[in-house]
Amino acid sequence: MAKNNNTTKKRSFKHLSQYERGMIYTLREQGKSMRQIAKILGRAPSTISREIRRGTV
Repeated sequence: MAKNNNTTKKRSFKHLSQYERGMIYTLREQGKSMRQIAKILGRAPSTISREIRRGTV
């Protein structure tokens, strides 16, 4: 029997929902920063930044 010595964490990607995109739009309209929005949604600031740059919100 082979022993699994894999210590790399499994990545779990999750797409933003329409609700989250709407929240990003609303929070940006209220003047919140990307970091504040990320904290509220429980996402990484880079995710919020990419979404805003992409223009889907």
